[in-house]
Amino acid sequence: MYGCGPQNSNELTPVGKLVTEAAAKFFCQFSEEMMIIPTGGKTGQSLFSEAEVMEEELIRLGVPKKCIILESNATNTIENLAFVANVVDKIGFYHLIHVTTNIHMPQVKELCKLIGLEKISSYTTADKIIKREIDDARAENIDRWMRGLREIPLYWLPQIAQIENPKRWKYILRQPRIKDFLKEKYGIAKSEELTLQEIIKKEKRIMP
Repeated sequence: MYGCGPQNSNELTPVGKLVTEAAAKFFCQFSEEMMIIPTGGKTGQSLFSEAEVMEEELIRLGVPKKCIILESNATNTIENLAFVANVVDKIGFYHLIHVTTNIHMPQVKELCKLIGLEKISSYTTADKIIKREIDDARAENIDRWMRGLREIPLYWLPQIAQIENPKRWKYILRQPRIKDFLKEKYGIAKSEELTLQEIIKKEKRIMP
């Protein structure tokens, strides 16, 4: 589940509240053998991570603490997916249900394709679960973000490089558009050269 950053140390934004409420409702309807992964780090001057604030609200809404796995390092959607992929690879989940808003979902789907989570993923929007629409400030920039994911590797590769599973990293590097980019940018012809992971971490992120 993806939020939109706490407004202060202990309060979610309206978008964050909607997604948290939707995830809790979905869990309470289909809770058998289900875990929830709230993902999000600290934003602005907040004392707590987004994931911690969402966890507190999930528990208030009836989700047992033992059914929550926190991912509290991500600072944006790209890192959300990279760090969730790390959780998936460590624990061995075979199915992911991504819960976010209508506006945000295209980014999530595109990133699932990029990092190899598409085959185990399904998607449901908070708006559909709660049957309530909400204004999402990200709507103004969604086209720019999507162009970055599709056309500008340096928009997302430096953060995706935080993926820990070598097999998943190789999957990313084998994609034709990425192979072409690596050859042109670094002169690397063999995508299996994992030293590239360190090179990309040092690259300045290029915004779309």
